[in-house]
Amino acid sequence: MKRFAALGLNVPERGLWMYAFFPALTMSLGWGLRGFIGGGPLGAMIPGALVAMTLCMLLDRDAPSSGLIAAFGAIGVGFGGEMTYGQTVGFIIKPETYVWGLAGLTLKGAVWGLLGGAVLGTAMVERRFTRTGIAVALASIVAGTYAGWKWINEPKLIYFSDPVNKPRAEIWAGLLLGALLFLACLRLAGDSRIPAGFALAGFISGGIGFGLGGTLMMLGMHQPYLQRWNPWWKLMEMVFGFCFGLGLGLFAWRRRQELSAGCEEQAAGRTPRFWLLIVGAAVVTADLILMESNVRLRYSYVVAGALVLAALLVVRSLAWQVAVTATYCFAALDSVNFYSRIRKLGDPAVGWGLAIATSLLVASLLAMRQRQAKPLLSWSYLILTWACVTVSWVKALLHPNPVIGLPVEITFTIAALVLTWIVARQPVRKTLVPSSIETS
Repeated sequence: MKRFAALGLNVPERGLWMYAFFPALTMSLGWGLRGFIGGGPLGAMIPGALVAMTLCMLLDRDAPSSGLIAAFGAIGVGFGGEMTYGQTVGFIIKPETYVWGLAGLTLKGAVWGLLGGAVLGTAMVERRFTRTGIAVALASIVAGTYAGWKWINEPKLIYFSDPVNKPRAEIWAGLLLGALLFLACLRLAGDSRIPAGFALAGFISGGIGFGLGGTLMMLGMHQPYLQRWNPWWKLMEMVFGFCFGLGLGLFAWRRRQELSAGCEEQAAGRTPRFWLLIVGAAVVTADLILMESNVRLRYSYVVAGALVLAALLVVRSLAWQVAVTATYCFAALDSVNFYSRIRKLGDPAVGWGLAIATSLLVASLLAMRQRQAKPLLSWSYLILTWACVTVSWVKALLHPNPVIGLPVEITFTIAALVLTWIVARQPVRKTLVPSSIETS
């Protein structure tokens, strides 16, 4: 196995195909799950967290840095979930509005990749910046999102949704300006080449992925036989995820030596007591879910996400809980909402209880591994992958016509099995015992 001998690092080097295929398939599955389990920014945390963990495995990053990268990846990609694109897709499947719809869908995919890539890339090299520098950059996302939304999106100066039939409130310009201000602040705070590189890779691959996925959807939906047997909307989302993950993986491969230079084992530091980890997981999860669901602000998740990421710079031990527990909790709660809305059977409290109980179980298992200094990266990746696949199966079987979702569920399961096989073949980094663990 090749080593980065020139850097004096004991880091196994994977081939280009692994950097291309592993993140691409991961994000394709994650995006498919996001659209099936639940959309919006909370659902977009699934592909964001999983692709970040994938890159950490390929780069052999240690557990402390991987947790922060996974949390930044989850919330960074989640930011793009604020955008609406359903009516834009409606344009792309009509020949007379195809060009306008393609332009809008491509732009929204590019903005999604730009901001998500920039935030994820920042965590990859967070040691190059001060906490204050990153916090100011995160605040600039909120300020830029407000300005772009107020100046362009709210007055509909450039509008990619239907202005007549139930017009949607767009926010792509706000996220675009927020991403640009974020990168500008990082440039002033330190060496921002890696975040800028991930942002550019996400911008190109996200734009290509959404545009290509929308075009394939348009072609398929005009073939009556194919339209009947193929879930074209799901294909569009998974093509977008595949291209997005491919772009991030290729950039990581190109800069793998520099990114792996940050993989020297770090002492995990003081690990909080078990109950503090659980309480912390509940607080950050509630912050994200309640602000997104209940605060009447067009970019409420951007505010909540920026606050959580800023807090993680100080309380790093909660990063894994954000990436895994918070991401899973939304998926479980969305299935409960679906059960209550569609089936209207039984007591909804039972579903809520199961969602909360399983989320506490995930948080507890994660906290125990943190305190026992066991390997977290591959374990967290597999737990989140299979937990979300299981939730998607439950949601599919709760549907009044369960047969409809079987092709999609079988596809998810096959992809998860392939990814599990890939993960099983990855070498496991040994984890240092934390320098200090508080007793409970």
